[in-house]
Amino acid sequence: MAARPDRKDFKRVAPEKEEKKEELPKNELGVSPNRPPRAYIAACIDLFEEGEKTVILKGRGQVIAKVVNIAEIVKRRVKGLHQVTATESTQVVDVYEPKQGVEGKESFEVTKYIAGLSITLSKEALDTSLPGYQAPLADDEVVEEDKNRRKKSSSAGAGAGRGAAKGAAPKGGKGAKGGRGSPAGRGGRGGGRGGAR
Repeated sequence: MAARPDRKDFKRVAPEKEEKKEELPKNELGVSPNRPPRAYIAACIDLFEEGEKTVILKGRGQVIAKVVNIAEIVKRRVKGLHQVTATESTQVVDVYEPKQGVEGKESFEVTKYIAGLSITLSKEALDTSLPGYQAPLADDEVVEEDKNRRKKSSSAGAGAGRGAAKGAAPKGGKGAKGGRGSPAGRGGRGGGRGGAR
């Protein structure tokens, strides 16, 4: 078997733009590294509230842990969810070609496999004989999501971090003695005790 060429003389060729992939079914969510988990959690809950019986979360590589975390939170927001977890593997072929100015080298391919995970959450009973099956959590372990409250919280959080902290002394004004970092309503006159350190 020939030795693999030294990659310092090569550059990876960007894969050709694939044709537009077939859209996933409405109840199947492909988890990406850039979108925040709360967006997927909200999407899952919305799907169940709209009448979907089954939601599938999929991810590969670095997002596998994210997929698991999303599923665990959804199970604690929606009652009676059965779960089946399955592992997957995707083949990827990387092409390398010689860098400019490097002579006597030929392009080569490297085939690799990327691990993936698929988690099915369902209000209907799933096959309990499957290795990745998990029964629904007990009702007392589930705190159902308040959709209206979630929307309000999302709107209120949009401007978080702007402006002065609540209770902070005006610029140039006199603050409470020793009150560095004191939460609003604590300390009072001369009251630095209990302030955040």
